Order: sequence, then C-alpha cells, then structure tokens
Amino acid sequence: MRRLFVALDLAIGVVEELLNIQEEFHAYLDANGDLPQTRMRWTHPENIHLTLKFLGDTDDALVSRLSDTISGLVKPLFPFEVETKGLGFFPAPELPRIFWCGFAPESAEVLALLQQAIERDLGELGFEPNERAFHPHITLGRVKSRANPNFAKFAQKYENKSFGKSYVKDFVLYESILTPKGPVYQVVERFTLGA
Repeated sequence: MRRLFVALDLAIGVVEELLNIQEEFHAYLDANGDLPQTRMRWTHPENIHLTLKFLGDTDDALVSRLSDTISGLVKPLFPFEVETKGLGFFPAPELPRIFWCGFAPESAEVLALLQQAIERDLGELGFEPNERAFHPHITLGRVKSRANPNFAKFAQKYENKSFGKSYVKDFVLYESILTPKGPVYQVVERFTLGA
C-alpha cells in the first residue's frame, strides 16, 4: 500500500513569497507577544503544493490503472496559469487549525472544475469522493494551540494580496511517506498536460 495524492506544483517565485509570509506571520506573533503560547507546525518549502485529490492508502496493483486514468484526464488539457491570492484559516479564524493561502476567483473556478473531473474519473476506480466541498488552497501551517484574535487581523491584511502566478504544465502523483519529522513527498509520476 502506498499513501498517494494528486497535486499541482507551484512556481518557485510563488513558493518563495509564501515562505516570506510564514516568516512574517511568525514575526507578527512575536511582536504581539503571542509567540510563547502559539504552536504552529509549518509546511516545509519542498512540501508546498496544491492537493487536488487525496487518495490515501492505495494498493500497488491499482497504481498502473491510476496512472492510465490520470494520463487520459490530462491529454485534452492545455497548460494554464493560476494566481495565488489571499490568506485565511480553516475552519475559521476563531477556531484556526489550518493557515492557508488561497487563489484568485478565476483560478479557483478552474481548479474546482479540474478537481470535479478528477473526482469523477478516479471514482470509477473506486476512490471515494471527498466529503467536504473543495476549496483550493495551499497549507502554510497547522495551528496546534488555542485561537487568537491576532490571527484574523493578520489574514485580513493580506486578503486581497496576490502572491504570484504559477504556470501549470503537469499534474503530479505523489507518495506521502510519514516520518517522525513529518511527511516526505516523493514524485511517483508527472503527467504533462496535452501529452
């Protein structure tokens, strides 16, 4: 069994902007005296991506069929651009668990359509659909402490800020390997759009 997910990688410039935001948030908490009681698990730079579909534990025998299905899905697609924009907390700033960066509305719309197509096609292989509505986002960190009103204030400062655009030319099938230091993501296969 392999723990798999389908994702999109982001442009290096976008990842750098998001790492800067992680540092700014850390400094913001420090300046407000909130750092001692705030516990965050930050997403490492090499793990920053957009998950389109988490597949979970997948039988090795199914991987080749999975590969064929994703190949068929990306064949009619052309490379496209997405814009990362805005910050927030899931499920809400008052009860933060995930610190995230979102996407501009037009990009979010395109990503939602892609995700629906992935759900449909992979559903035919027996993968369960996501129970929650898809909200395209990049996880920047996981909050491990109580809520803080300063979290919402920080996110509001950046609700309309663009963190750059990424040119998407492939989908990536990743394996998530759990380690004591956190997950390590390894590329299983890349699927070039239009190929």
